[in-house]
Amino acid sequence: MLGNSVVNRIVVANVVVFFLQMVLIRTDFQDFFALYPKQVLTKGYVWQVFTYMFLHGSLLHLFFNMIVIWMFGSTLEQGWGGRRFLQYYLVCGFGGAVFSFIFSYNTAVIGASAAGYGILLAYGVLFPYNQIYIWGIIPVRARTLVIILGAISFISGIRGGSNIAHFAHLGGMAAGLLYLKSDHRSGALFSRLSKLWQRFPLRVSFKDDPPEENGGYDAGKIDSILDKISEKGYENLSETEKRILDKYSEDRNNT
Repeated sequence: MLGNSVVNRIVVANVVVFFLQMVLIRTDFQDFFALYPKQVLTKGYVWQVFTYMFLHGSLLHLFFNMIVIWMFGSTLEQGWGGRRFLQYYLVCGFGGAVFSFIFSYNTAVIGASAAGYGILLAYGVLFPYNQIYIWGIIPVRARTLVIILGAISFISGIRGGSNIAHFAHLGGMAAGLLYLKSDHRSGALFSRLSKLWQRFPLRVSFKDDPPEENGGYDAGKIDSILDKISEKGYENLSETEKRILDKYSEDRNNT
């Protein structure tokens, strides 16, 4: 059901954490959970590479990130299922953290923007010709929008002089591209990170999606369809493949 989707849970988690930031604004709450690359290496604050993506600097910052995650992430989750989408989301956020170590070593980084940019990249790769309306007025193809946003982040990051973590955005896109092109590598990385995460006493767990074989689906067939979408776009699927994917997504969402 939509209310139990991973995307909705991520949005709720970000809103709750932002509320805590406001309530605890006079404490060290934000400093403790924001990403300070130098602190991670010198003080061992390893949790910051994940917790930073749930913090935001303003209500507007939170609003735009959640809109992107909800609008485009919902489509990805419908096709992938909740478990795979969560893997992708965290991998993109981790990619933003890695780039922050390289380009923002002495600067605090917060926000879900890296994961959001990774979601946009996946949408642009899987649905390259879908029209997106900027501000509800200007139509642009998804692939074109991704290229434009990536170029803007790169140029802005080179110029500097901004409190926006542009290279974290690029890190999220880079990690997302790696995941899409090499699922087995990203899956192995996520498995290692999951084992590390299990060591923490406080954590949020998401209910695993049921295995494909329990739903009567050929996992190889579904993977083949998803690979075809990645290479040629959704519009190049046959009617039979579209029906299989739609039924598969519908059944997973109703589980």
